[in-house]
Amino acid sequence: MGEMVTKAGFYDGKFRKAGQFHSGPQSDDIVMENGGEQPADLDKMTKDELVAEAGKRGVEVKASDTKADIIKSLESK
Repeated sequence: MGEMVTKAGFYDGKFRKAGQFHSGPQSDDIVMENGGEQPADLDKMTKDELVAEAGKRGVEVKASDTKADIIKSLESK
């Protein structure tokens, strides 16, 4: 069935609430890029999701930034 999500966020490219399950990798050897959650697939996110991800990572973005601008900022962090 997979692992139960304990913190709301993006898992397997989908938003999951605490208590839901995801079928992501179960290995402890994977290095996560966003504080222990599943690595974010930035290209598949909407602009609103990217803005939220930037906020979680402490990356400042402007309302006028495009998705490409936000992704570039997130990847440079």
